[in-house]
Amino acid sequence: MKGRDILKSLVDAGRPAAPDGSLPHQRPAGAVKALNMGLNRLNEEAAEAKVLREALANSENVLELDPSTIDASIVSDRLSSFDDPAFADLKNAIETSGQQVPVLVRLHPLEQGRYQAAYGHRRIRAARELRRKVKAIVRPLTDIEMVIAQGQENGQRVDLSFIERAVFASKLDAQGFDRDTVCAALGVDKPELSRLLTVANSVDRDIINAIGPAMKAGRPRWLRLAEALKDADAALLVGARIKREDFRQADSDTRFKWALAAASLMKGEGDQHSKLPIVKSGVGSIESDGETWRLTTTDKAFGAFLEGRLDALFREFETTRKGAAS
Repeated sequence: MKGRDILKSLVDAGRPAAPDGSLPHQRPAGAVKALNMGLNRLNEEAAEAKVLREALANSENVLELDPSTIDASIVSDRLSSFDDPAFADLKNAIETSGQQVPVLVRLHPLEQGRYQAAYGHRRIRAARELRRKVKAIVRPLTDIEMVIAQGQENGQRVDLSFIERAVFASKLDAQGFDRDTVCAALGVDKPELSRLLTVANSVDRDIINAIGPAMKAGRPRWLRLAEALKDADAALLVGARIKREDFRQADSDTRFKWALAAASLMKGEGDQHSKLPIVKSGVGSIESDGETWRLTTTDKAFGAFLEGRLDALFREFETTRKGAAS
């Protein structure tokens, strides 16, 4: 019997029986759902079996908790993103087939009657949105045990992007956890930890948060962005780009591509994406090939306004650039 099935039988054992003595019927996940979750299936089963072994070894029960009583971990390990198809799949799977893997929580160290999640934040969020209880194991954990469990569980699922792992490492480091603890949480050696920290600490956190997890961008591309952003003008350009509405509405990987293209323009390294309009609105557009910039507008009054304000706008820009460099 697979670990998933064993765990399900234990959870079912705690459910009230139907009048005829049978367990409540659950609709099986459809073929499409199985396909959507298929890439993570082996990792899911390994994680479920590990949770089961630990629960049995510690004589722990799987409880059902109100998700509104569970707070987030002391250190977040994910970047928020408007586009998270994996969460949508997870929520649909839980709605269709129930929650297969319990989350791990501890009693809140400061607030009576509340809990703090070590891992399973998306499952808790899904349960909250579905207005149902969340299956959880309650375990006494120190802060160090908590972040190690959190990092290792996510490492087994292989669903954190490179930059999420890097930011998680940086947050742990900033909170004073020693390098051995951070390495254990991420499952990496110290040289790899140094590489993660180098990237996380080289790119402004506002830019990272605006880009999001960028699942397709690995260390080389983030290092390229970090190097390009050492140029103050590149940082200003990217800072302006991430505030645009079209940037916010794009998916995370596209946002990364646009940020890298904008930063690379200042070094004359623009690729085909750099030649696309950097700014485009109802009054015109701005294009660049990395050497020259062209503003085109069809609004005569706006063109005349810019012509009269050109020197003043440049002085304002110079003030902004000096402020950013200081």
